[in-house]
Amino acid sequence: MASRSIYRVAAALVLASGAAMAQPAAAPTLAAMRAVAPGDWSLREAGSPEAARTSCFADPAAFLRLRLRSAQCSRFVIEDTVRVSTVHYTCPGIGHIRTTVHVDTPRSLRIESEGIADGMPFADAYEARRVGSCARRSR
Repeated sequence: MASRSIYRVAAALVLASGAAMAQPAAAPTLAAMRAVAPGDWSLREAGSPEAARTSCFADPAAFLRLRLRSAQCSRFVIEDTVRVSTVHYTCPGIGHIRTTVHVDTPRSLRIESEGIADGMPFADAYEARRVGSCARRSR
């Protein structure tokens, strides 16, 4: 009887520790990202005189992974408030990314990202502004 109790306690500890591990990248929407609308966004490297580039972001969570977007990664949420989301992504064999998105307004973001991608370190900072709805692409 005592061995069953020990087994149940051990099983509960294993399940509880699994809940604290990194979540898959498709985990629920973060609080700060809920206010951010999909659409065409203009991204400019912070402090750069270069022109901004515009891209369609159908899912605002993509701002958290501007690099290694197509890689299979797990994520660990570091901070999740209505104004700031910080997430660490681990992409086995490819690298890791830590990104913080500051939601100044639902149409204005500051994005800071650093890590290792394909064996090379990087540190990026972008300003993003929503400029409209994604244009329908003709087929």
